[in-house]
Amino acid sequence: MRKLLLPFLFVLLALPVWAQSSILTFTAERGEYFQVEIDGRLVNRTATNFVRLDHVRPGKHYIELRVRSRHGMYKMGQKVVLPHGVEASYGVRTIGRSGKAYLQLISEVPLRPVVVPVPRPRYPDHHRHDDHCGHDRYDDRYDDRYRDDYYGSCRNLLSGRELDRAIEAIRHRDFESTKLSIARDALRGNSIMADDLKRMLRQFDHESTRVEFAKYAYDYLCDQEHFYYIYDEFKFDSSVRELEDYARRRR
Repeated sequence: MRKLLLPFLFVLLALPVWAQSSILTFTAERGEYFQVEIDGRLVNRTATNFVRLDHVRPGKHYIELRVRSRHGMYKMGQKVVLPHGVEASYGVRTIGRSGKAYLQLISEVPLRPVVVPVPRPRYPDHHRHDDHCGHDRYDDRYDDRYRDDYYGSCRNLLSGRELDRAIEAIRHRDFESTKLSIARDALRGNSIMADDLKRMLRQFDHESTRVEFAKYAYDYLCDQEHFYYIYDEFKFDSSVRELEDYARRRR
């Protein structure tokens, strides 16, 4: 009996450590492409201007960068301390033609707990809405497009108002990493339609960020069969192929 209990106890002890994992993001402020190594491990073999690392162990890490620019290759190494349960965003900066680069901490945002959506009771709406009823005609409670039972198993569909507010919040940010963090927060505990996802994707400046967010949003998509609607938001065929392969693996 003790032998059976030991593995279970180890799992329970490990749960708080897993729950405290953090996120690291790196964004080239001038759009340069770069590669990242963390503690000697290469993260991205293909250079890009944005890198996001999920489930990173909190504590001290040694970051090495190789940044490609029109002036040549920049290299740097820097120690960072990652707190528990945050998304830490760093800007990658280069200095003139000196060949030097450095990281600057932009923000440390506490991660929100994952919210499990609870089905809401369904009530038939027998009210007739007109210009004199006193209700906002865009009120989500009276808009069939946002009723839970309209799309069957699709729950907590992001409403038009909520989508507009999320887009407005994203639009007022300068850094891609901050925009991505806001967009991800908007989807947690919610779901979205493919046409609305297209609107969110247009708020990002870099193609690599659009690909990253499209992959994240796939699991929150109500009409996953319409995932291909978003493909015309991507400039490069390689991005479309990457998303096609991702969607195929997720089915």
